[in-house]
Amino acid sequence: MRYIDYIKNSLKWKSVIIFLLLVTIPSGLIGSIVLYQSNKILKEQIITTTHRNLNNMESQLNNVIDEVEEISRYMIYSQEFRDFMTSPAVTGEDYNHLNQVRNNLNGFFVFHQSEKDYFHSVEIEGQNKQVLSVGEAVEGNETRWIKQAKNREGEILWTTPYPLYNLRTSQDEEVISLYRVINNLYNIREPIGLIRIRLDLQSLYQHVTDGFTSEQHQAFLVHNQKQNITSSDIGPEFSYQAFIDHIQSEGESFQLESNGDVYYGVSRYIEPIDMHLVSVVSETYILSEMKDIRSTFGYMILIAVFMGLMTFAGFVFFVVRPILELTRETKRLELGDFTAQVQVRSKDEVGQLGYRFNSMVEQIQRLIDNKYKLEIQNKYSELKALQSQINPHFLYNTLDMIRWTARLEKAPETSKSIEDLSTLFRITLSQGKVWIPLRDELKYVQSYMELQKKRLGDTFQYAIFIEAGLADSIVLKLILEPLVENSFKHGFPQSQENKNTTIRCYLKGEVMIIDCLDNGNGIDTEKVRKLLDTTEEQDSYALKNVHDRITNSFGKDFGIELIDVEEGACVRLNLPWIKDERILNQLIEGDDR
Repeated sequence: MRYIDYIKNSLKWKSVIIFLLLVTIPSGLIGSIVLYQSNKILKEQIITTTHRNLNNMESQLNNVIDEVEEISRYMIYSQEFRDFMTSPAVTGEDYNHLNQVRNNLNGFFVFHQSEKDYFHSVEIEGQNKQVLSVGEAVEGNETRWIKQAKNREGEILWTTPYPLYNLRTSQDEEVISLYRVINNLYNIREPIGLIRIRLDLQSLYQHVTDGFTSEQHQAFLVHNQKQNITSSDIGPEFSYQAFIDHIQSEGESFQLESNGDVYYGVSRYIEPIDMHLVSVVSETYILSEMKDIRSTFGYMILIAVFMGLMTFAGFVFFVVRPILELTRETKRLELGDFTAQVQVRSKDEVGQLGYRFNSMVEQIQRLIDNKYKLEIQNKYSELKALQSQINPHFLYNTLDMIRWTARLEKAPETSKSIEDLSTLFRITLSQGKVWIPLRDELKYVQSYMELQKKRLGDTFQYAIFIEAGLADSIVLKLILEPLVENSFKHGFPQSQENKNTTIRCYLKGEVMIIDCLDNGNGIDTEKVRKLLDTTEEQDSYALKNVHDRITNSFGKDFGIELIDVEEGACVRLNLPWIKDERILNQLIEGDDR
């Protein structure tokens, strides 16, 4: 325990332990994390490549499907194809025409067959019993496909893979075919012929995967209904069920095994031909690519350990030693020795710390020397401030005396004006209170408007409306007078004869609203709204002062709101409804804020 306490109280030993831990465990941990992340990134790159290859193969396969379907659509609108399937063969002239059309169509398909090695054969049968066969000569039972195509009445039918016997090579070949009934162009329910375009499945596989497969990346065509697989002769072997189970349980990306090796697979479903196009990559290949990375990171960890030791030595010399010296001098200062000084060896942050310490010691010494003089000066200033204060009671009593004198001298108007002025002073001072009842605030602004009415005569009229039950509500002092004063200062032109001000106090839910309206020149609402959010002391400074007092007390949901009106201006105060002194005390003490 004694050694632990010693280490806890020693910066030097803390530094030794921390840096030893930072050099050994973190270096190995960071190296492991970096190696893991690099392996993960490399794996993701290889899988991304697999995805990209699969996307390209999918695009190739879809292009083939779209191209074959486009040929079938071309047959619907081509006059030559329609002539071949519908023209009668009665006279010699009819036979000559059909032979010419046959030659043209034969050339059309020979061109496609020469350009596309997967183009196996084509057979067209018209309602006039004319038959055109191009490509490989084959035998096989295709009755069910013909029946399904006729039931579709012109829709495209893609078959599953099925075998046909090639008379030329004397071998069975697997094909997928497009079957379609060709209907009359002007009567879509009248069939005029049947076409079948056969694609050699193995050649199609080679065409789609060419350039995208290798010993490491293999591709497969998984046939759903046929429940078998088309693939190359090299690479791993997988069963149809293995692919389907993983696709159904894991989705497009999955893992599977073959002969003890793990493979990562990605699949795409090709809907027109009801097949899955699958690309796989071996985990062994991925790990072999990571071998060089592992050795590189091993050397990097060793270098990191060496650099950590060098950093530790530099930290002790340039940081720990100056801090220990600063600690020693601070203890001297603590004991009252104001000659404590730290040797500054550099201009870096540690050196600046020592320099500031030396300056602080000198400043403390100067403050001690001047302390008593400053205290005497402060006491003298406080005394002068107390002597210059005015007793508000003397002011009130004097105004009351003048008011009663005016009444005795039979000057009621003068007496009323003095009474209004006295009310202004009383509420303004109000013994330093910040919160007053709404009735006092309205009385204050009424006194102010009475004085203005004495000054302006019949050219100024005012009205105050208050909802029943709101007179005892508590509000901030002096929030209405600046609004009314603003009307006289900026709203009413001197030449205006009918100046009117209206104040309305009412509740809206739990919010007390006070509207101050006038019929003056109006107000630039956009300008004032911007000024309420700034600190600039411009024309709307009085409004901003009121707005800031309210928002500082109650939050951003309350304050001044400018209401657009047809004539004059309307400034609205949004305040929380503080019903009485009890609610105010809860607010000040922090309850229910």
